[in-house]
Amino acid sequence: MERVVKTLRFSKDLLEEIDTLLNKENMNFTDFITIAAKFYLSSLKFTEAVKESAGAWDLKNQPELKEGSESDLWF
Repeated sequence: MERVVKTLRFSKDLLEEIDTLLNKENMNFTDFITIAAKFYLSSLKFTEAVKESAGAWDLKNQPELKEGSESDLWF
């Protein structure tokens, strides 16, 4: 993976909180920010997928869902 340098600005309070966590987890700042950004993007994609799929199931085509997804009609 190619890496690019980017300048970021953080509040002092947030950086202090992150630094405390990084020291406990023995992690570097770049890895932390990379993981956080990937998690955030994944969350956005999931939210978008949920919005796009809203209404995809209906009781006409899936009558077993009438009592919820935990219904014993499946077993």
